[in-house]
Amino acid sequence: MSTSETLLAFLSRHPGEWRSGNELATQLAISRTAIWKAFNALKNQGYLIDSRHGLGYKLSANDRLDEQIIRSLLTIPAGVALHLFENVDSTNTLAKKMLAEGLKKPAVIIANEQSNGHGRRDRNFFSPANSGIYLTFALPLKQGETVIPGLLTTASAVACGRAIKEVFGIQIQYKWVNDLLFQDRKCGGILSEAMTDLESGQISALLVGIGINVAEPQSPMPVSLQNKAGSLGQDDGQQRNVLIAALINQFFGLYASYKSTNFLGEYRQHSYILHHQVVLELNHQKISGTVRQIDDAAELVLEDSKGQQRHFTAGEITKVNLKERLYHG
Repeated sequence: MSTSETLLAFLSRHPGEWRSGNELATQLAISRTAIWKAFNALKNQGYLIDSRHGLGYKLSANDRLDEQIIRSLLTIPAGVALHLFENVDSTNTLAKKMLAEGLKKPAVIIANEQSNGHGRRDRNFFSPANSGIYLTFALPLKQGETVIPGLLTTASAVACGRAIKEVFGIQIQYKWVNDLLFQDRKCGGILSEAMTDLESGQISALLVGIGINVAEPQSPMPVSLQNKAGSLGQDDGQQRNVLIAALINQFFGLYASYKSTNFLGEYRQHSYILHHQVVLELNHQKISGTVRQIDDAAELVLEDSKGQQRHFTAGEITKVNLKERLYHG
């Protein structure tokens, strides 16, 4: 990593904060002269950098996604491609196209805005510009590689939770199996999909689409979402870039070993539904019961009024009884 990239990575973690030349030199183990040259290089690349006597330097926040900032913060092994777009119809749709055209290595497709973002049951996912994170992990599989969908989705949720905690210091909750909640409102979701090889009939690739509402959108939410959806309530600025990088790092860290289930304790700890009464909708049927466990296969264990327990690998929780209030998802 070059000096300017090292400097950019450091300042991106502290947008809008003044840092003295001495502090930067000590923190980054480089000379004051090298810092000055790196700042000029970044200015020439269009970054908004202020310098002031007695205060030092700072990187001014803006709301654009920046591939160089994201790359400077990645700790994953080389070989994962990043594809950054201002606007796409859907990052999952674009990822499918890339995989169908022969993508052989993992890639992350990121957009500032989606015109046709969607979640489960092809529901629209409101994806306005400059306020959220919309990305898809495109993951080609080796021949014969096994997949455990429930574990992959729950591991992806934990990756989101860890990244958000790392960047903003707040803890989200998980509503089985693919919803992210903050302050009783949905702030994000996960859509995991598989692609099948027609000749072998085996799964050839995975897609994990993630949408997170970081800041309140500039345009109003659709009426249908106003009582359900929310955001992390964070000023986006440069922090969207930092959160994207943290999410990519956390995701690939978990993806390498998600079948071990080591993350499930954390998922259960921050579950929104564990030990609560819920309504599960599956195949147009509504099933009521109390969530007794999320087992080691990430299956939902539901106990009915007769004390009988059933395991579910799929379905959508549409209501959660939180004793004092009833959440409608």
